[in-house]
Amino acid sequence: MVQRADMSNLMRKISTVKRLDLSVSTDTTSLANMRVRDVNGNLLSTVWTRRSINNEYDNATLLTRDALQKHLQQFLEKNIESNSAMLVKLSDPTLLVDWVVRTSEQWENRYALKRDEKFDISHGVESAMSQVVIEHALPYLRRHQQFDAVERKLAENMKKLEQDPTSNAWAQTLLKHISQDRVAPDEQRDEMFFWLHRGNHALTRLLFRLDTRTELKDRLCLLAAKMLQKKEVCERQGVYTSVRQRSDIVQLYNNTVLAFREFIERLPVRALSDMAVRNLNEDDWIFLVIDHTAVPVTMADVQPPVPCAEADSEQCPTCGAEFYMSSEPGSHPKRPRT
Repeated sequence: MVQRADMSNLMRKISTVKRLDLSVSTDTTSLANMRVRDVNGNLLSTVWTRRSINNEYDNATLLTRDALQKHLQQFLEKNIESNSAMLVKLSDPTLLVDWVVRTSEQWENRYALKRDEKFDISHGVESAMSQVVIEHALPYLRRHQQFDAVERKLAENMKKLEQDPTSNAWAQTLLKHISQDRVAPDEQRDEMFFWLHRGNHALTRLLFRLDTRTELKDRLCLLAAKMLQKKEVCERQGVYTSVRQRSDIVQLYNNTVLAFREFIERLPVRALSDMAVRNLNEDDWIFLVIDHTAVPVTMADVQPPVPCAEADSEQCPTCGAEFYMSSEPGSHPKRPRT
């Protein structure tokens, strides 16, 4: 089914790509026998780290977690104090507890989503991914899957998008949203340059984001994990490892390379190439190579319905929620009563 290229679907697709990248990074790190989370359950920076094309934006953290927690505490105390007379009459005190917990969870989820917008695979994991793609995946895919056709198709799509950014419905949605006052083609090309991964980085993300039913993602994650483990154990400066340990790690890595080659050889000829070309022929091909940290949209771009006291109460035909309708942009369109 062809999906409408609106902001809601766009944000959902970007979120899906980001979750897939997170899965790739955590799988690779854990298969490399490295720590993934700290004692509090938070992902380590060696797995999932803040990345941005703008270092100033990277360092700008005006609203700290402590400041937000202070505002939440004041909000809870003010509401409890203003409703103290009603709270005394409650027969079930757990209602207040539930309200406090739900309110805190909503603040926490909103803050986490906002802070997580510019996070991506760590540089260490991505370097291992790129290395295995360049050294092992691409040569074998070109030999047994005729993967050159995929590379040519990706280059054609990139060139077409650069020459005419409005040729892709999803890219056009982004352009309409963030550059309404920039209509010159040169300015549009400048806007979109950093939205997509380029060169070998694009091929790496494409391979790790392809249809998981082919087991390609799992095989590549295992190969990248053994590469990362070899880099950490055998090639890390200032760390002593025994000859036996280095030999074992290298042997595991070589065995994984051989297993990956056997996997590619067992596949039908052009199976992966045909699947990749079909995906690249669709309008949503950009999500195979998109850089979700560089796309200049935030979760605030999907506007919820705006209540309006003067309008009639209606019910959303999609979710069934009742609320007051508003004619403001981003709200549900007002429907006549039947």
